[in-house]
Amino acid sequence: MDDQESQIHRLVEKAGREQDRGSDLRRDALTKLIEIAHSSNSQLKCYAADHIRYFFNDFPDLEEDAINVVYDLCEDQDSRVRIEGYRAISSVSSVEHKWIKRNSDVLVQLLQSDEPEEVAVVKTALCDHLDMDPGVTLGVLCDQIIPPEYTIDEEEQQIRDRLRSLVIAFLKVDAAEAIIRKYTKTPGTDTENVLVCQLLTAIRRLETRDVEVIIKDLLLMMPCYRPGSARGMDLLHVLIDKARSSLNVKSNDLGSIKTIDFYISLAHFVAIQKRVASPVVLLRFYCTSLMGKPVLQRFSPEEQLVLAGRVVEALEACEEESRLRPQICSHEQFSFLRRQVVDGAPNLLEALHDTKLESSTMWDTLRSLLLACKHRKEHEDWVVPFDLATSISRFQAQAQQLGPGNNSDEIRVLIRSLTETSMSQASSSTTVDGDGLYERPAHLPARPQIGRPLLKRPEMSRPSHTSTSGATSNSRPAIQTRDSGSVAFPKRSLSSGETVPQIKRAKTELTEERQLTPSLLSRMTMPIPGDAEKASRKRGGAGRKRADDSSEPDKHPMSGYSIKGAAAHAERGEESRDPTPRTSSLLDRLNKSEGVDGAGNRKRHRGKA
Repeated sequence: MDDQESQIHRLVEKAGREQDRGSDLRRDALTKLIEIAHSSNSQLKCYAADHIRYFFNDFPDLEEDAINVVYDLCEDQDSRVRIEGYRAISSVSSVEHKWIKRNSDVLVQLLQSDEPEEVAVVKTALCDHLDMDPGVTLGVLCDQIIPPEYTIDEEEQQIRDRLRSLVIAFLKVDAAEAIIRKYTKTPGTDTENVLVCQLLTAIRRLETRDVEVIIKDLLLMMPCYRPGSARGMDLLHVLIDKARSSLNVKSNDLGSIKTIDFYISLAHFVAIQKRVASPVVLLRFYCTSLMGKPVLQRFSPEEQLVLAGRVVEALEACEEESRLRPQICSHEQFSFLRRQVVDGAPNLLEALHDTKLESSTMWDTLRSLLLACKHRKEHEDWVVPFDLATSISRFQAQAQQLGPGNNSDEIRVLIRSLTETSMSQASSSTTVDGDGLYERPAHLPARPQIGRPLLKRPEMSRPSHTSTSGATSNSRPAIQTRDSGSVAFPKRSLSSGETVPQIKRAKTELTEERQLTPSLLSRMTMPIPGDAEKASRKRGGAGRKRADDSSEPDKHPMSGYSIKGAAAHAERGEESRDPTPRTSSLLDRLNKSEGVDGAGNRKRHRGKA
């Protein structure tokens, strides 16, 4: 030891014995320690680091200089000096607690040291700060876990990611026991509130990395996360929100699907395995967000099998809660959730069948779904829908080949009991009824009537030559159909002014029994009174012979009329009828007004061009 070191030691020892803590001697000693901390002598630096704490809080005007000297010692080139600087930070915080937050932040940064021996000292210093003020120190540690809301460059992002991993590892390995047994032992303390709120904020902002460690190794280890606790519900809601936001991203890439499955698995772990949150919330999320066919198809067959199993496990957990803790899950809540699961069962069953992975997990999941369907069928006014019965029946062949174990007998009985009624109803619904129409299944609503049914055509009697000319001209001809080929159609009443739809008639040979009234064309060419003689002269002798040779002059010829024959027949009809004046038709009156002759030619009026 040289003279300089000896003088410094004597000054510090004498100042330490001074009773007046604000004396000039003590100020001189602190000033000398700050001075030698900047020397090139490592031994003096170490001496300064070890003795600054004795005078630090006596002179507030020198505190800033003293703490900066300590920080400089932590960055010295000599490892021994750096270690003494780490210890000096703890000693300064112990004598003046207002420096705990700042010093804790410095120690957190020092976790990035590449020297294992130095890292051990830093961790010890951080544990000392936890003992001094756990709330403040845990807040500083969590600040390094929470990602910033603003955008940072890539280099700073890498530094933050590495530091976050170091802090989480420190909390998990070095501080976990103290946190659980000392700082959060009593639920509801300020320390617990700081740690829980900060970590939940970190989960909301973090990606999948580090989240699982925060939940499983930090949060769930705390006494406040007991079954049915409010803390557990808060955590579950955070995880469900993360899963739902990932589901809303319409992407089927592997990374997106893995993210969704990651948060779903954590939510399932919290609510079902650890039971620190109500399974009702989780099952409701499954029913509303995961059981749809488009969502299930975004996952691989193996992942779909896992999802179906999670739905069943959540349903069983809700059933247990309804029995043991009805305040968490009432009977009405459970019944409603079970109905939702049964409603979505066709999609889950299709996923199970399409996986082609026969395992005990698959059969257990199938059994649970079938039991839920059976319970609803037996205790509610509910019939197994045809699509659900079809999905269940697809497992029948596999169940028949299922060996002992896996509840094979029970599964076969369940399949048979759930499919027999629905399938038999579906079979009977395909039979043709007496009207030649197919009946719809009983569970479906009535099919709306499309279009307008056709009416049966009334049979029209043949016209008689004894009828009056007025009745003949005003009656509307009707077309008969063959009795042998007629089809009975449903009847309906016609509204006023609605006409009967005409049916196209097949061109077939006419029989003696089929009688036709004059066609529209025949009536259009009927001569008006006064033109009969002219029309008779135009008619050929052969036509008269055919008309005269008819054995039944009152009947129409079997082969129908030509245009000229129709006119001749009309003339004879006029001569054979009573001389009662005939009421002219609308067509006749139009012809008269326009000057159309019997041959359908327009007459030219005199005096007009």
